[in-house]
Amino acid sequence: MPPRPGPVSKFKHERATFVFDLEMQARILRSDPQAGGDVAENLHDLVGSVHRLKDASMAMAVGARGNAYVLAKPYGFYSYNVPRMCNDIVASLLHWADILVNTDGRRTDGIVVDSIEGMLVSLGV
Repeated sequence: MPPRPGPVSKFKHERATFVFDLEMQARILRSDPQAGGDVAENLHDLVGSVHRLKDASMAMAVGARGNAYVLAKPYGFYSYNVPRMCNDIVASLLHWADILVNTDGRRTDGIVVDSIEGMLVSLGV
């Protein structure tokens, strides 16, 4: 049975999409360290995904007040904490992309992969 359309489903979908795409970047970079330029470009593209996640979180906080999924977290989690985390994620994505592009001949792929995997762990993946 497919999930019912609504703000919670939209948030879950956006979160799953972002997590999957971020995992893919770590896998690509781990399997091919020379793919730093392509991964940097993909990390820039993920910024839009994070903005959609942030918007979905705000919409869910407003539109699903009686929903158990929303009420399971402390007040303001989806309207304040998640958007703030999304801002931090955007900064990290841009920083990692910059590291991959401006390497000065150093191998930075391992640092970025470890950082991405650390973020995934903190997201509960």
